[in-house]
Amino acid sequence: MNLPEFSEHIPQAIALDLDGTALDSSSRMSPRTSAAVIKLLNMGLPVVIATARPERVIHVLTGSEIANRASLVHLSGAAALGREPLAGSYNWGIDPAEARRCWDIVSSSPLQSRMTVELDGRRFAVSHKSDANELWTFNTATPDMIVSLDEALTSNPAKVSVNGIGNNLGPIVDELRSELSSETLVVPALHNSFINIHSRRATKSGAVAALLDSKNISLSDVLSFGDDYPDVDLMLNTGWPVAVANAIREVREAARFQTASNDDDGVAQVLERLIAAHERYGG
Repeated sequence: MNLPEFSEHIPQAIALDLDGTALDSSSRMSPRTSAAVIKLLNMGLPVVIATARPERVIHVLTGSEIANRASLVHLSGAAALGREPLAGSYNWGIDPAEARRCWDIVSSSPLQSRMTVELDGRRFAVSHKSDANELWTFNTATPDMIVSLDEALTSNPAKVSVNGIGNNLGPIVDELRSELSSETLVVPALHNSFINIHSRRATKSGAVAALLDSKNISLSDVLSFGDDYPDVDLMLNTGWPVAVANAIREVREAARFQTASNDDDGVAQVLERLIAAHERYGG
């Protein structure tokens, strides 16, 4: 491991990926990590959850206190919501024509998958209605959240997600990248078993920066954590990037520091050091 050492120069905000990073292999936040995040919130430090997940599932993953108090960058950076001490609400949606093209390409593939068109982190359309309460929704969807594909594609869609249900979606990734414009990003995750498709304007680091601007905090003063392709831009653009031990090679290479894995409280180990430094030096 290569843990950061904090002295008089201390990060002033935290950007925290969830899956594979702050969440363990069961997609839950450990009591130790949860306690560290809540401690930082109580100290008044901005904590930004930066995830591909939609807002509707965050409370299941982190617990209600963190979900209600932490600022949120969700849908792979396509949407952001500031909570005290940060402020602001932002959206960077995908072109509706590009979203429909995604839907057509994935639907015509022989590889089995399930698709979601996300609108705002709460409302969404799915390829099969029976999918709505399964997989990545953690049974938090209610009937009023599910809209038709046509409605989703004419209501400023945020992103398209493709879940391969364990299949390697590499061929679909290649086709999407060849067929879609340069203004749309196709970002695989979970060893090509999941794909996030969103506007090039939507990035985790860009959305975090927009929220932090309300407190005049620079990305150079951000302690960030990640494990997978959607986190590479966080690693490259923040001042204190930390990869968990289970991170992919690209994330480890982009990070300055490395901590223990998501199943060994790697995030908590670094956050506890940050808490001690703020208590010692007063931020």
